[in-house]
Amino acid sequence: MRRHPIGNGMCAPRIPRELAALIAALQLRGATTEALLELEEREWGSLLQFCELAHLTLRLAQVEANGFPLWVVERLKKNSDDNAARFERVKATYREAADAMAHAGVEHIVLKGFTQAPEYVKDAYLRVQSDLDIYCPKEMIDRAKTALMNIGYLPEQTMDYSRADHLPTMIRPSDWQWRGNTFDPDMPLSIELHFCLWNENVYDLSVPEVEHFWEHRIERTLGDISFPALAPADHLAYLALHILRCLVNEDWVIHHVHELATFLHRHAEDEEFWRAWKRTHSDSFRALQAIAFSHARSWFCCAVHEDVLEVCQQLDPKIQEWLHRFTGSSLERMFRRNKSGVWLHTALISSPEKKRRLLKRALMPSRIPGMGAPAVPLENRRLRRIGRSNPYIAYMAYIASRFTVYARLIPETLYQGLSLWWSRRQLKKQFWTFLVASFFLTGACQSTSFCSICF
Repeated sequence: MRRHPIGNGMCAPRIPRELAALIAALQLRGATTEALLELEEREWGSLLQFCELAHLTLRLAQVEANGFPLWVVERLKKNSDDNAARFERVKATYREAADAMAHAGVEHIVLKGFTQAPEYVKDAYLRVQSDLDIYCPKEMIDRAKTALMNIGYLPEQTMDYSRADHLPTMIRPSDWQWRGNTFDPDMPLSIELHFCLWNENVYDLSVPEVEHFWEHRIERTLGDISFPALAPADHLAYLALHILRCLVNEDWVIHHVHELATFLHRHAEDEEFWRAWKRTHSDSFRALQAIAFSHARSWFCCAVHEDVLEVCQQLDPKIQEWLHRFTGSSLERMFRRNKSGVWLHTALISSPEKKRRLLKRALMPSRIPGMGAPAVPLENRRLRRIGRSNPYIAYMAYIASRFTVYARLIPETLYQGLSLWWSRRQLKKQFWTFLVASFFLTGACQSTSFCSICF
C-alpha cells in the first residue's frame, strides 16, 4: 500500500491505489478520473469488490465512464438497474411495516436509507439499502416489535446486540437464496427497531439534545411514499453522530462521509439552513458534529458554509490534534485494522475512570466469539481464506489471527496515545515559552515606539 494525499493538510493514509483513484473521482471539487483510467483489470476487479462492501458501487456508477473497461461499464449499469428495481421492494416493505405499526397505535421516524434522498444522495434508487431503520419511543418499542411479528418478522438470534441502539434485527423467513448479487431486487429487507438515537450507556458520552429530535419530527414525501422523518437540522446532526459512532466503533464509514460531504457542499451558501442549525443546536452539540464535518472536508474536498468552518476551527485542541494525525485512519482500517478511534473517544470523555475502562475494553476484549459466531469466517467484511471449510480449522485460524492482530495492535495503539500526549505537552511548552518571551518583549516595548509582536 502507498500513502495517498487527502485534503486540509491531514496525515496521508496508506490505502490501495484503486481506492485513492476512486476517492479522487468522488471529490466534490476538482474531481478527476485520470487515476481510474490507469487501473489494470485486476485492480478494477478489486475496486468493484471493495465498492460492494463499502456501499460505493452506485457512487462509482455515477462517475463519467469514458475510458472505463466495457465489462466495468456493463456491470455498473446492471447494478444500477437492479437497485432501481429493488427500490420498489424497499417501498413496499416500508408501507407494510408502517401500516402494521399504525394499526397497533405505534408512531415512528424513518432513519437513514431512502430518507437520505435528495439532500445527501441524488435519488433514493442510487443508494443501496438492505434494511429499514425505524425509531420508536421507548414506551412504544415493544408494541412495534409485536406488530412486526404479527406480519411474520422474527428477531435474529445469532448476533451480540449488547452495544446496539436497536433491538435484535427482525427478519421475515423466506425461501430466497443468496446468488452473489448485492443488488438483487428479490432480496428481502430486514428491519431494525431503534429504541434510542444515541446510546449514552455504551459511549459514556451524554448528548441530551437528541431527546428533542422526536418533538421536531416532520412528515416528508418522496415520490409516491410519505413517512415521518427527522427535521432537517436534526437529520444532519444524526448523520454526524452516526459517523462519530462508526469512528469510535472501528466500523466502515466512507459512504456516510460522502453523503455528508454532498450535503455540506450543496448547502455551502444556504444561510437560512445554517441559522436554523445554530439556533437549534448548542455549541457543544455542534462541536461533536464538527468531527464528522472535518472528515467530509478532508476526504472529499467539499465546500462548506462559514459556520461549519468556524465550528471546525474552534474544536478542542486535543480533537484537532487527533484529526490532524488520524483523519485517514478510518480509510486505512478497511484494509488493516487499527485502534486509533479509541484516542478520539477518550478525548471526548472527561472521567479518568471511564477513560481507563474504555482503553481496557479496546485493548483487552473480554469476550471471544464461539465457534459458530458470524464473525469467525469474516475478516474486514470479507470471507477468510482458510483453504478447507472444516469449522474447527476455521475457528483455530480465527483465534490465531486475533492473537496476531492484538499482538500488533496493543503496542501500536499505546504508541499512538503516547505520541498524542507528547505532542500536547510540546504544545504547552511552546505556549509557555511564547508567554514568557512576550512578557519581556512587552516590557521592552515601553521604551520604544512600536513592536510587531505587540501588534
